[in-house]
Amino acid sequence: MLKKKLEYKITTNPTPNTSHNVVDTNRNEVLKVSPYFAPSFWEQFYGWECQLNGSLRLLTPVPEIKHIYNPVEYAAQVHCEYLRRFLKGPKMVMFIGMNPGADGMGQNGVPFGNISTVRDIMNLNGLISEPPNQHPKRPIKGFDCTKEEPSGKRLWTLFQKLSYDSLDVFFQLCFVHNFCPLMFFDAQGRNVTPSELKGPYKKHIQDTCLSTTEAQLHLIQPEIIIAVGDYVFRTLKQSEYCKNKRLLRLDHPSPRSLNNTNWPEKAEKFLRENDLLKYLRNEVNID
Repeated sequence: MLKKKLEYKITTNPTPNTSHNVVDTNRNEVLKVSPYFAPSFWEQFYGWECQLNGSLRLLTPVPEIKHIYNPVEYAAQVHCEYLRRFLKGPKMVMFIGMNPGADGMGQNGVPFGNISTVRDIMNLNGLISEPPNQHPKRPIKGFDCTKEEPSGKRLWTLFQKLSYDSLDVFFQLCFVHNFCPLMFFDAQGRNVTPSELKGPYKKHIQDTCLSTTEAQLHLIQPEIIIAVGDYVFRTLKQSEYCKNKRLLRLDHPSPRSLNNTNWPEKAEKFLRENDLLKYLRNEVNID
């Protein structure tokens, strides 16, 4: 269902002792919120996302990029429900993907969010609006989308299986996020990933997103960071936070990735060999 909605955004990273701003983006009004109503954990995380969105809007894309989508904005209602449900506090493990997929997070605002998992397993819903300057070959249909994001189907099906068939168990100690919130398309509607961008724009996107990721990592405090794919792994090697933590690389679940047959079996082997199943199953004692 595609409808226009009232979207609220936290525009600062507030502390309990200071007031913070909430923006009604439809009426372009800034509302001052009392310091007695301190933001919840997920709202602090979302505040960093909103700051990142503002910074990314200031960057000038390369000429071949004609359309830029940001599902954190046009699918904010579902995205925030994902955060509210599954990001109530710090996590032990954080999986970080590259950017939204066209039939996954691009449709509903949930990282690797294939429709059936988001709607039927996570039980998330909400209103989703259309992005500005939409390419006719890349329509946003929200939960009316009939395509399943293959990467998301692989990833969430495996995580559910290994977490005693419960994503609620998985999210007790783990969280999934994307490094960059944007999707990029050329004039023909071809998807251009952050790793395929050219020139200084590519570096500007990377540096801007890394700065926010650094702040989000300090908020969530994971002991283990699992980069999904080469681009994120190489980028997170530059993270000061990750230098003092355990940084691992998991093959990307996309069928387009090279040498990626039998991804579920390979990914399960990776998780077992790195002694990670106990985190997915909430079997770690936290003092």
